[in-house]
Amino acid sequence: MNLSFRPPEPYDLGPDPDLGMWLTELGEWRDLVVHLGPDDGRSHGRLCWDVLKPTGLLAVHCRDCKHGHGGPRNPARMEEALKIRVPPGEVVPWTAATLVRDLVYNSGDGDLRPVAEAIGHGLVDLLGPDAQWRANGYAAYREGATGNAHWSSVSEATFDAAVVGIGNGHAVVIVATGED
Repeated sequence: MNLSFRPPEPYDLGPDPDLGMWLTELGEWRDLVVHLGPDDGRSHGRLCWDVLKPTGLLAVHCRDCKHGHGGPRNPARMEEALKIRVPPGEVVPWTAATLVRDLVYNSGDGDLRPVAEAIGHGLVDLLGPDAQWRANGYAAYREGATGNAHWSSVSEATFDAAVVGIGNGHAVVIVATGED
């Protein structure tokens, strides 16, 4: 089931037009929010918050509801949700899994895994070896989980997986969502 959210406004997709094109294509194909642009000094949590807020995937407007919301209420809570530091050697598979893995059904990565890995390599090259990468858990990258595939929600979706990287003057946010 597709979520009804607004994609983010068009944004600078980086100096590599092919990388930007593939990110855009995957974002249109799946329930993904992707952002690639300059590092303007925001933290991982603030950046993810600012990217997701205009999409409608955060329920910040809903302060007095009786039903519980899964996502963070402010940028500080978003920072807490992005608590996992992704080791440099795991950035490519973590990013690839977030781009293509179905979060609802354990149906594998499909035929787009090689494309997603190429995008992951491109992002690692663009952000450089000293980039800092954060994730909200193991909803997509289950290979790295020790035990259960847990995560801290970054949106109002039933399932979500986020990877945020900052380095070498660039910033990237990838958030996959899923509803059952």
